[in-house]
Amino acid sequence: MERRKFLSISLTAFPVFSYPQLFPVQNPVQKAIVLRQGESRFGFPTPFMGVNPNDLKVSSQDTAGKLSTFDYMGYQKTGPSLHSHLYQDEVFYVLEGKYIFQLGNEKQLLNAGDLIFMPRTLPHSWVQISEKGHLYYFLQPAGQMEEFFKRMTELGANGTEAERAQVGIDSGIKNHGPGLSATDEHVISSQLSNGFIVRCGESRLGENTLLNGVNRNDIKVSAKDTGAELSIFEYNGKEKGGPPLHVHYHQDEIFYVADGNYIFQCADEKYQLGKGDMIFLPREIPHTFAQLTDVGQLLYFFQPAGKMEEFFRASAVSSSQTNGEELFAKHDMKIVGPPMEIGKI
Repeated sequence: MERRKFLSISLTAFPVFSYPQLFPVQNPVQKAIVLRQGESRFGFPTPFMGVNPNDLKVSSQDTAGKLSTFDYMGYQKTGPSLHSHLYQDEVFYVLEGKYIFQLGNEKQLLNAGDLIFMPRTLPHSWVQISEKGHLYYFLQPAGQMEEFFKRMTELGANGTEAERAQVGIDSGIKNHGPGLSATDEHVISSQLSNGFIVRCGESRLGENTLLNGVNRNDIKVSAKDTGAELSIFEYNGKEKGGPPLHVHYHQDEIFYVADGNYIFQCADEKYQLGKGDMIFLPREIPHTFAQLTDVGQLLYFFQPAGKMEEFFRASAVSSSQTNGEELFAKHDMKIVGPPMEIGKI
């Protein structure tokens, strides 16, 4: 079987603040964490407005407080109030549907495949304008958002306005007023003065990075945007297969399957994932994956960012060195085995 390769990009940093965690930080993750579509990290659903699934996927407990992520499925044309996070940047990737996002006084329309980065302290909101929508979103650092959604769910319809406001205050959220309405006429800005949007099929710095000459591997959020704590990639696979079995010494790697079927290996265990499934692959443990379908799409990210952008950029330059031990070692990784062979899976 052919051995597959990989790639990269970068940009401007926001200050990183420390913020106490209500969740105790556990020992580092020692094995893969697999969450199927519709599952929440600890089995506690926290639907937005009691209707729209808003599942925790990566917990502050998994990342020493550095990151949390959520998978939101919208069945209503709704969204949150205008608010700001005092201690966290927030990133939304649109998997399905249409949304109006507001950042400051500026509004933008986002469609499937678009991503928006919203810096901490800036008032923002969003509203779904399609009948159905799907968002995967990130809070970096994690802050108190897991606890916020848990407490709001526990309050439910019985909670008072004062109780809800206090939950927001305790979670480092400042309320600035009502949210957006799907039925309003929204004036779209030509561009954003703060934060940024990366459109479908584009990369953060406009680089065209093809793995093996055919597979797009776009940086959506760079290490330079996050103080080197997080980098986010979108991989569009046009062929079967994957990278060699390898180890990251300093980073956890998380994959969310946006389309297609994949098999992942972590140490000696293998997991087959389909659309909507996610896997957390901890640092220092050998892992790899293989695409099983002719086409596939992965949203994946590294925490912290490490040297992966540089690795992918170097991989694109010289295809003969992509799977070379020297190239991996230069970027704080080690090859420990061959790629998985599709015919033997």
